[in-house]
Amino acid sequence: MNEIVINTSSGLHWENLVADPRVAEGKALLEKAVAYVHQDALRSAFPDLSGAALETSYILLCEMNQDAETMVTVILKDILDKGTLTLQQIRADYNPAVEGLLSGLQKIDRFDTRKTHSNVENFIKLLLTSSDDIRVILIRIAQKLYALRHIEEYPLEKQADILAEANMLYLPITHRIGLYRLKTEFEDRVMRYARPDIYSFIEQKLAETHADRDRFTHDFISPIEETLQEHGFSCEIRRRTKSIPSIYRKMQAQKVEFEKVYDLFAIRIILNKVVESEKADCWKIYSLVTDIYTPNPRRLRDWISFPKSTGYESLHSTVIGPEGRWVEVQIRTRRMDEVAEKGVAAHWKYKEKSKQEEGTDLFTAIREMLETPVNNQGVTTNKEKRALYSDEIFIFTPKGDLKRLKNGYTVLDFAFEVHTNIGHTCTGAIVNGKIVPLKYTLRNGDTVKILTSKNQKPNSGWLEFVRSPRNIARVKHALKMEQYKDADLGKEIIKNKVLQLEMEFTDLVIQRLVDAFECENYLELYQKFGEGKLDPLKIKKMLAESRPVSTATPLSKEEHFPETISKMLTGDKEFLIIDNRHESFHYQFAKCCNPAPGSKIFAFVSVYQGVKVHRTDCPNSRQLIMRYPYRILEARWKEGLPKTEALPAAAVKKQETKRK
Repeated sequence: MNEIVINTSSGLHWENLVADPRVAEGKALLEKAVAYVHQDALRSAFPDLSGAALETSYILLCEMNQDAETMVTVILKDILDKGTLTLQQIRADYNPAVEGLLSGLQKIDRFDTRKTHSNVENFIKLLLTSSDDIRVILIRIAQKLYALRHIEEYPLEKQADILAEANMLYLPITHRIGLYRLKTEFEDRVMRYARPDIYSFIEQKLAETHADRDRFTHDFISPIEETLQEHGFSCEIRRRTKSIPSIYRKMQAQKVEFEKVYDLFAIRIILNKVVESEKADCWKIYSLVTDIYTPNPRRLRDWISFPKSTGYESLHSTVIGPEGRWVEVQIRTRRMDEVAEKGVAAHWKYKEKSKQEEGTDLFTAIREMLETPVNNQGVTTNKEKRALYSDEIFIFTPKGDLKRLKNGYTVLDFAFEVHTNIGHTCTGAIVNGKIVPLKYTLRNGDTVKILTSKNQKPNSGWLEFVRSPRNIARVKHALKMEQYKDADLGKEIIKNKVLQLEMEFTDLVIQRLVDAFECENYLELYQKFGEGKLDPLKIKKMLAESRPVSTATPLSKEEHFPETISKMLTGDKEFLIIDNRHESFHYQFAKCCNPAPGSKIFAFVSVYQGVKVHRTDCPNSRQLIMRYPYRILEARWKEGLPKTEALPAAAVKKQETKRK
């Protein structure tokens, strides 16, 4: 195979990648992919097109501990996009895993990430559900890191998209799965281009104080090195200057200038120790360091006994060094350091498991980390998480907004989720560029544009394919409103006629008319009058024939009325406190009985006039209780209210006028 050199400044070669011992198990698969790339490059007028694939493969191998299948996926991606290869050919020539990874990447390519900033959690969930293989996300991280490292090669508009996507989406993802070194690089490169003035200022300040930091760290480290050697510990001690974004956050949080930020660097002690006694030895080193320098006990962080969810293990302490300056000291083993640098992928390298078991556990761990927001303190079981994500899909609007729906929802469900009026007038949709009907079942990641018509109306057929219980209720309500579309007109006809007869337009009057005209409910009564099926001239006759007796027999056992009311109510016992002030709850005194403080009372919830308070011996009380028990509330006078005689009708009317 002829040698192809890509990006000669970095010295990357295809042959070196294939020969790397870390890909020994997948070497044959990788060789096959590289050979195909080589042939394609020779046929192409641009033989360096695969440079991005080569460098991204090295990121996956050297910085993320990934296997040969992920690199084969990256290598074949450009060729697949050009149409030289198909997914069917890849499945046959390589394996189903590579085909699945490529299919997942193609699906992510179609996602609109312009509004990631307002939907970070939903986008992460969308990425999780876009493929069964979590390595798709890891490959995507590597691709985005390559884009950031070469951002100057892209047009300005594309640069802005790369920075926004990296900052809002892939930076939090790398943080969650413990890829801290990559997370720091994402953060640093984003700030370099997004806030160049601040970045350059801090960078210059760090350069100016470099010599002073070197002198100080040398003086700080020397006694530690001597003590560790005396006690037989083989260690590497590193000095790590904190990242510019981290320093800027400290300046903002502490509201100080650069010169007042004292912990600009950390000392990392890496123990070259076997796994068996690593925890005990880390604590021994901590004891030796704190014998030399006084620690701040409030700044001790024990992530060895209690590792982070990402697998991060380390012992952090802040001590007072020379010149009274605070210094952060991190103590860990070589294994812990690799996990801290390369995330959870490195953790499984040390597990004694088969390749298949290792991969399954790794992907499960990464998925669980991504499913858990950084600031979320709640605990969710694995069963609940699986149920959550298997039951959800994420849909894009034409403007790039992300909507979360239940799996199995249709175009009509989505239309109602956008707006009720959109649902009522929906005729179909354009999904991923193709026109589909109302009953089309949406799939994860679809881009949907709803089609509407002012002539469209809900019909009973919609109930066969609308899935959401809420949307089913909306359709039924719309059908009912269509059935009673003339009810408002009928109500006005009845109301005007009743007022002409010098009567009140009350619930009792309405119910008498419902019974007299043999209607099922008041809506049917209104609709029939609105349609002209009933004659308004008959209202007077019907009311006269159904007039209630003015001296109705009072309820028996008046003294036990509260108990009677309680039996009618469902749930907890409720009552209304009456104090004549009407500030906490709007109610009116019924004119038919003029309740007064001291009298036995109850409350009745009317349809149009709110809550009305009646005496228990009101002529209408028995009829109200028997016909509308679900509208009855127990009522009591406020304790201490002076007892008075019933107010005359004029006084009641005057009080109600004031309230209005």
